[in-house]
Amino acid sequence: MPTFETEAIVLRAIRFSEADSILSLLTFQRGRVSAIAKGARRPKSRLGGRLQPGVRVHLTLHEGRGDVHGIRGAALVEPNAGLWADSYRLLAASAVLETAMRALPEHEPSDGAYHLTTRALGLLARTSPRQRPPRLDPLVLGYRTKLLVAIGFLPQLSGCVSCGGDVASTAFSARLGGTLCDDCAGVADQVGHPVLAALRQLLGAPLADAEPMDQGVAEGVEHLIGEVLLEHLGVALKSAASR
Repeated sequence: MPTFETEAIVLRAIRFSEADSILSLLTFQRGRVSAIAKGARRPKSRLGGRLQPGVRVHLTLHEGRGDVHGIRGAALVEPNAGLWADSYRLLAASAVLETAMRALPEHEPSDGAYHLTTRALGLLARTSPRQRPPRLDPLVLGYRTKLLVAIGFLPQLSGCVSCGGDVASTAFSARLGGTLCDDCAGVADQVGHPVLAALRQLLGAPLADAEPMDQGVAEGVEHLIGEVLLEHLGVALKSAASR
């Protein structure tokens, strides 16, 4: 069976049998894939510490007969050790990893999604904890917002997504993919000008410049992103609050 090499981010690791782990990986070459690391949980294994969630590695993968590859070798590229320094960073990183794992399709590589995920984890590894739920960190919300762009669901926020007219209302439709004018609003969500302004800022600024926002505004942004993912991908993020 053929082997190939690729850089990858470990999204999730699940115990399998006594000593093995099943991994969900975001690879640069193949997109999201699954792989088994045999013996990774043995005390003397050289793989175990290199295959933790949030770590970026260079892998040698063996293509099996099914959908699960075998890991033949792993070399650290970036351990993102700061993610393990406190619970805030770890929980914020977990929100990023869950989003990538559930929103990105299998076997569809995306340079933009891969580089965005590595950037978000690197920034979170150095960020200062905030007095709010980690899932509402501006880096997490910025990542989720920009990931919508990477997977083709850029929200339209500069005009009415239905008729193209000017928007003075605060209506947003996840199904249509953007803001609506008063005439087209119907029963669309009313989200408030601060929420739409924050969403515009997250879309337009570099990820490192994602600005902190009031918790109510952050929750509104989280809700909008969640509605788009649910409407178009059927994905409900466990790390996001239900409303």
